[in-house]
Amino acid sequence: MEGSVCVEQKGTVEQISGHNIRVRIHREALCGDCSAKGLCFIGEGNERELEISTFTPGLKVGDQVEVMISQSMGNKAVLLGYLVPFIILVTTLITLSTFGASEWLMGITSLCALAPYFLLLYFFRNRLRKTFTLSARKK
Repeated sequence: MEGSVCVEQKGTVEQISGHNIRVRIHREALCGDCSAKGLCFIGEGNERELEISTFTPGLKVGDQVEVMISQSMGNKAVLLGYLVPFIILVTTLITLSTFGASEWLMGITSLCALAPYFLLLYFFRNRLRKTFTLSARKK
């Protein structure tokens, strides 16, 4: 894998279909070392299933694997998922504040300003799925 590994989690191969595998990762494995695990709602379910297209050959259903994503892909995910929406939200708030809008209008408009961005991400989800590649290797 190019770049240094950002996240490396253990999982179990659930399904093999063509050029993809489906890996199940338990929530404890995802959140075990995270200091914000009590506040975060991303991993609310106990398990997470991931579809992976880059993996070591010879895997079978039930094999234990390590799922990895590169540092650069992790940084790009944080940028698209957290930083850009934050910038849109704050920019809208500051802009409306300078024009003297009321607080409730600033809040609602700022939240509504995020809708086009998230719709854009939704429409480009297939392209993003190709960009954010996970890889798996046998443990």
